[in-house]
Amino acid sequence: MDIPDWIRWISSVFAAVQLLYVYRAVQLARRAEPGRRTDLWLEAADHAVGTVLSLGLALGAVSVLVFGAPVLLAVLSWQGIRSALARRAVGTAPAPGAGAAPGGEA
Repeated sequence: MDIPDWIRWISSVFAAVQLLYVYRAVQLARRAEPGRRTDLWLEAADHAVGTVLSLGLALGAVSVLVFGAPVLLAVLSWQGIRSALARRAVGTAPAPGAGAAPGGEA
């Protein structure tokens, strides 16, 4: 693949910045409580696969792009599904004070 040199350099810099985001996301995921870990690990995977794709673009490796893009699609889909389910769960929760009265009082 014929990629101009300036795009290769920009892609390399972008990959380096993404590595910083991978490090930050992994540190946050390791410190998080069990209920929040999955979202943070998905964020780390998103940045890690993005780093690989950026380096693949910088090196002109089409095979990296072909095999990395479906992995990124799977991670982003999983993030979207979890986000949609979380929003739906919040929307169906009863409002505070709208539940049954204690002791059967009306």
